[in-house]
Amino acid sequence: MALHFPDMGESDSRSALLNGVREFAERRIAPIASKVDEEDRIPPEFYTEMKEQGLMSMLVPEEQGGLGLSTSLFAEVLEMISGYSGGIGLSLEAHNSLGLGHFSKYGSKELIKSTMPGILESGKPVAWALTEPRGGSDARGMETRATRSGNGFMIRGTKTFITHGYTADYIVLMAKTEKGITAFLVDGGSDGLKREQIKGKLGTRGPDTATLSFDDVFVPETNVLGEEGHGFEQAMELLDGGRIAVGAMGVGIARRALSLSVDYAKQREAFGSKIAGFEGIRFGLAELGTSTEASALLVKRAAELRDAGQPHRKMAAMAKYLSSQVAMEATRYAIQVHGGYGYFKGNVVERMYRDAKLLEIGEGTNEVLKLVISSEMFR
Repeated sequence: MALHFPDMGESDSRSALLNGVREFAERRIAPIASKVDEEDRIPPEFYTEMKEQGLMSMLVPEEQGGLGLSTSLFAEVLEMISGYSGGIGLSLEAHNSLGLGHFSKYGSKELIKSTMPGILESGKPVAWALTEPRGGSDARGMETRATRSGNGFMIRGTKTFITHGYTADYIVLMAKTEKGITAFLVDGGSDGLKREQIKGKLGTRGPDTATLSFDDVFVPETNVLGEEGHGFEQAMELLDGGRIAVGAMGVGIARRALSLSVDYAKQREAFGSKIAGFEGIRFGLAELGTSTEASALLVKRAAELRDAGQPHRKMAAMAKYLSSQVAMEATRYAIQVHGGYGYFKGNVVERMYRDAKLLEIGEGTNEVLKLVISSEMFR
């Protein structure tokens, strides 16, 4: 069952979509989540299955062939999926809100018309290449250069920690031109492009990660996204949305961790009683439950502001900052509740603990987010 219901009313459509996502997550994602983590691989046929469910084009407008979801609904979908697999959640977040989202929002009508149908039909994720070996959060210190050559640009430089970078057919790349940082859509089959897969991630395993080297890679001028020199502003705008999405992932992971903890506490006995009756367990879960709902409200508020076209940079940063911390604490506590059983690989809460850590790093480290929040406060 695909997740698009154009003939229903807005409320019915939203409910039907979320019910469909929940059913898909329980039926298809939950059974493979451990294998995806263990093998650090999402099978290509599963991307095809997610494409058929509409999950690979969630933010693409309907006129471009996508679902055209609001930020709010997209966040709810990611929350639900991330509770079952942080790796699959990350893949969908990076593809929809960054790679494909950037192309969909800033690509020319001609480029969208010629390229978007093939991307959507393939079901393959689009990579988003901003981070460099010598600069992660410091985007303005970018060293990758794009020099004019004929009717396009020659690109030289290196990007690293690029999600989907090893397998993507298309890469949205940020590089410096004479006019400043500019975004390009790069064909993954371009001459001069070399990819090196990075293995050994702690968590959110599944989507591939790579270092990309560009050695005089030619990109036609028609593949410039938006205006030349405006790539930094585009990237920051996309990251605002990405932080809301990462915040939603944190809420999903925290909620599932708490649910698993409650279920286990009802079953586990110690000193002749269920540990669910111990005040130390109950109070810890009460505190984390409160923090989780607070972070969920921040994510919801940030998404609503973005959907309304209102300033939301500070709220998005706050949502990601808080939810990532809550996800870490909720999964840490879940391991504590599960005791020795929670400490070993193969236990869901152990995997979720590793998944949660990336949320404090990706889409801007939490230290950078405190700079963003404070800067917005002192405007």
